[in-house]
Amino acid sequence: MIKSPYFWLSALMIAIIPCFIIDIVHHYLDWKKEVREELIIVVQNLYTFTKAQKANILDRVFERNQTLMFLMYLKSFAILLFVVGSSYFFWRYQKQVKARVWQSLLYTIGIVACFLSIKIFALNRLDSTENVNLISISPNTSSFKEIYNKHFKGSVVYVDFWGTTCGPCLQEFRNFTKPLKEKYQTRKDIKYLYIAQGNEYLWREQIKKYKVEGNHIFISEDQYAKLYRQSTKDSTILMPRYLIIDKKGEVVESNAKRPSDRDSLYVQLDKYLVGN
Repeated sequence: MIKSPYFWLSALMIAIIPCFIIDIVHHYLDWKKEVREELIIVVQNLYTFTKAQKANILDRVFERNQTLMFLMYLKSFAILLFVVGSSYFFWRYQKQVKARVWQSLLYTIGIVACFLSIKIFALNRLDSTENVNLISISPNTSSFKEIYNKHFKGSVVYVDFWGTTCGPCLQEFRNFTKPLKEKYQTRKDIKYLYIAQGNEYLWREQIKKYKVEGNHIFISEDQYAKLYRQSTKDSTILMPRYLIIDKKGEVVESNAKRPSDRDSLYVQLDKYLVGN
């Protein structure tokens, strides 16, 4: 057992460095999605934003840009300090005792592996909340009838087919999903179902990142295609795609409006919620 405090300080600093590198990569990917792509969307006017909506989005984008840039610079500077610090403490450790290189290396690798395991576990963990419900379905399920009868009976269901790397899908989550939920927050007879394909790790990350409350199903590409085609009657898969299921469990809108189509979507939903 190595008892020198200089060694442990050096090893801890080395272990923190790869964790910060992972953070910087995440911040950069967030910057590309939440700043760069958002600005492109607003400039190209892919959505019919009002002036107020554009101003709100740009305010949020600039604020997010400042936060992410600050975090990237701060952690890059911290890495530099830890490299210098760990080198200094390791030099002091070697001067203090005649260290066995292999022993120091094994202990350092163990500490780095421990820190990385904790970091990766934390990244993969989807915080459990009563507002996020992960649903598992049979691999043979290719119809909404079974899903509806088991989980949503008596409710109107707004279904969102999306992909974990689908830009327009994430754009809806960023700017328009929350206002939709707020509009119907007092209604107990409307549910939200999000069906995704792609990368399961990213799926969990996107749900957590965009705080997408509701019911979530992650399925294989083949099952996604079957469920999509059975419910929409379309052979071409386009994302995002929205459906509305009425209180009888029937798909009544196979090409429902997007959350960004606010008023038009509200008219569609109110049609099936009326009288309740």
